[in-house]
Amino acid sequence: DMMTNMNRALKIIPGIMCAGILLVSCEGSEKNTSGGDGAVPVVELEGYHYDAIAQLPDSLAVPVEGGEYMRMKGQGMLPVKINGRDVAQLRDSLEKIASVTVLSRTASEPRIGNGYKIAAISADTVSACGFYGNQLSVSLCTPQLIVWKDYSSGYICHAAHGTYSTSFINYSIEKGKILQLGDIMATGYEKELLSLIRKKIADAKVDLTVDIDEVGMPSEFEVTSNGLNFLYGIYEIAPYSEGEVSVDFQSYELVDLFAPGAMELLYGPETE
Repeated sequence: DMMTNMNRALKIIPGIMCAGILLVSCEGSEKNTSGGDGAVPVVELEGYHYDAIAQLPDSLAVPVEGGEYMRMKGQGMLPVKINGRDVAQLRDSLEKIASVTVLSRTASEPRIGNGYKIAAISADTVSACGFYGNQLSVSLCTPQLIVWKDYSSGYICHAAHGTYSTSFINYSIEKGKILQLGDIMATGYEKELLSLIRKKIADAKVDLTVDIDEVGMPSEFEVTSNGLNFLYGIYEIAPYSEGEVSVDFQSYELVDLFAPGAMELLYGPETE
């Protein structure tokens, strides 16, 4: 019946603890903890997965085989517990950037629009002309913070080419909040940081669609194990052929712009 088919097409992987190397990274050590009281941060994650068919009404579909269908596949990792904190707001933010709705521990579905509706048919039974894929992964997990990376790609039937985008959420375990640049940088950092970013873009000889002096602050940033990466989406400052434009910094390049305590917030106390 309809509900049986939906449950087959949309499913969620049961909750799991960080395992192996990831568990070591998430739990930290007794000597270096974000809490400062000997408590070891603990992170529990659960995975989700869906594989579904979205369908357009005939009046909106491209008149080719499978023109009314779009196959939608996605998977990712969401927090269940982080050091005993309420993660409802964090989960909501992650589901939003991943365009997913987790219905329960046994079902999830993509968030869709533009006239599409989820079809009550198995994804393997039709040939879909369009495609959408999404992966929400943990790109960094330390005793200080967790960084989620969301990558999505898609192709609309008979479009000239596909599109894609990358987004990040940087979460401080110590603060229990999603970090913004203003949480890391000292007051008044914008002008000097933008100057450094523009210089790196110019040095890389990126083929821009705007004058270098018109390049604004990037739309996305990611904390890495040794610095910060800034990312401009496709078409944001360059043609499609350039792809996403990444501007990468080692932490020492930005240390003069960091707010007091930012290095400890991101990377923990220095070890002797």
